[in-house]
Amino acid sequence: MSVTSVGERKGRRSTTEADDGTRSHSRVYYVRTDSDTDHGNTVLASSLLPQKGEAHPTDLLALVNGRTPNEIEKGHWEVDIQYGPRDPQDTDDTERDPTSRESFIRVSFQSMLVPVTADADPAVEFDYMLGAGGVIKLRGGDGSNAVVNAAGEPFDPPVMRRQSFPVLEITEFETVFDAKKAQKFIDSVNVDQITIAGFEIPPRSAFMMGISTPGIRWETIDDIEFFYFPIVYTIHLNMETFDLLLLEHGTYFIDASDGNKLKAFLTDEGQPRLGLLTEDGDDNTGEKPVYKLMSNYRQEVWGTLALPKSMLPARAANQFGGAKQGEKP
Repeated sequence: MSVTSVGERKGRRSTTEADDGTRSHSRVYYVRTDSDTDHGNTVLASSLLPQKGEAHPTDLLALVNGRTPNEIEKGHWEVDIQYGPRDPQDTDDTERDPTSRESFIRVSFQSMLVPVTADADPAVEFDYMLGAGGVIKLRGGDGSNAVVNAAGEPFDPPVMRRQSFPVLEITEFETVFDAKKAQKFIDSVNVDQITIAGFEIPPRSAFMMGISTPGIRWETIDDIEFFYFPIVYTIHLNMETFDLLLLEHGTYFIDASDGNKLKAFLTDEGQPRLGLLTEDGDDNTGEKPVYKLMSNYRQEVWGTLALPKSMLPARAANQFGGAKQGEKP
């Protein structure tokens, strides 16, 4: 016997203000259980409901001081959650401190045109040779189809495709704005494998677009003044890589069979043309294309930023068994 779902009745909120300016609030939650014989204690045991002593989401001076479950039909319940003025003697500084709040995470997408470097069949994965002697796995094709025309020349302008990239905006509440940290990580990519807000991010696949703040904020809670900075981390994701993948080609090649002489690629009529190169700069016409991988952004260890691993706040994580925001990469 357990609770299977919880949701707030959005049209059932109320607030009462007393003569001394303190406020009381009421919220109603719909609860579904998996048994027709469940009792109120089963409903109240759910961690998905606001707990006794928990602060109201928009009024930190009001705490849950009453929870009343009412069965509306078998297996269906409404729980009236009552919030009342907090007693300053019942609250420690840690609970009141705004910097102890969980992260606020927003996910959006940015779409742009990018050059095509490979046949884009997502069902096939293959290796491309790199100038450094290694290989990189690319999606699509079997590696035999270069992004060139029938004469072996790269397209000019290059073939483009539209690609969407996730953009994360993570707001943390911190005691200071660390300008040195902002300078260090802005315009950097991750050198480490990390998980942020549920995204499994390979090395060099996250780009720090910005670390910003709207400025200092302060709140007075129980006659105690708290100062803090909302810090916004804006992160652009590219699950393939932020490295540049450059096709080895040019108008000249190094002829290893003729004493490494520099020779021009020529058409049958003797006109200059573009041609594919090997990783050593020799003529690569008719063979697999070689790509040079270049890391063009500063690489930093992002694990030290301690950004949230999950989108779920601590209370919601209990429902799904996932990592809480407080569990860092």
